[in-house]
Amino acid sequence: MKNSTSRAWTRLVPALTAPAAPAAPRRSGAALALLAAVALVSGCASETASRTAPAPPPAAASSASVPSASTSTGARDPAVEPTPASAPAATPELFGTEFQAAPEHDWSKGRPPPFEGVLRGWLTDVDDNGVAEYRPIRFVQRDGEDGHFDGPEEGDVVRYLAPIAEDVRFLADSGCDGASQTYDKATSLGTESCSRQTLIDNVREAASLTGVEGLHRPALITTENGRITKVVEIFWQGGG
Repeated sequence: MKNSTSRAWTRLVPALTAPAAPAAPRRSGAALALLAAVALVSGCASETASRTAPAPPPAAASSASVPSASTSTGARDPAVEPTPASAPAATPELFGTEFQAAPEHDWSKGRPPPFEGVLRGWLTDVDDNGVAEYRPIRFVQRDGEDGHFDGPEEGDVVRYLAPIAEDVRFLADSGCDGASQTYDKATSLGTESCSRQTLIDNVREAASLTGVEGLHRPALITTENGRITKVVEIFWQGGG
């Protein structure tokens, strides 16, 4: 009886003390299977969403590569800013008391250059090829007189040369015949449009009267790209 009991107990002890190794792999396999199922469902959902999501509009896709109007790149925009050659020159004061500064130039060498921009000046001569000589002027105001325009002192070599453009715009302050008042009283600038030949004739007539500077008509003389393109006479009570 003792022997049979010992053998039964011996068979029972290994069963109770042995580790439950087979059960662990089965639980791990189930967990992995569950995780794989979840991943598969998630992947399918993600793929379905990507297929059904609308594509971004073309404007949104391209806007990232185009700088906005307010973004400063440091480069000049030719559509907004004029180039130096085409930028308009500032209009000088009509009755300014100082000569406009001459660009740096060695007046003793070669042909005088054109004055690029708007010069308050006199056209003092025109040659047979339509090339005009012109000089800067200033307004001198003294007590007891209306004032007058002065050119550079005698012997001063500051002068400019430029051909008068074929399509020059000439606005006279005393009509094309010089016998009427055709100026804007608010601005003192001539308003009657006259021909290029009238301009040339007027300049030559004044130049023929040696020493009478008052017959040269004060004007705003616009020179662009080496050509005189506009002449607007300045009216004032003293005349020249």
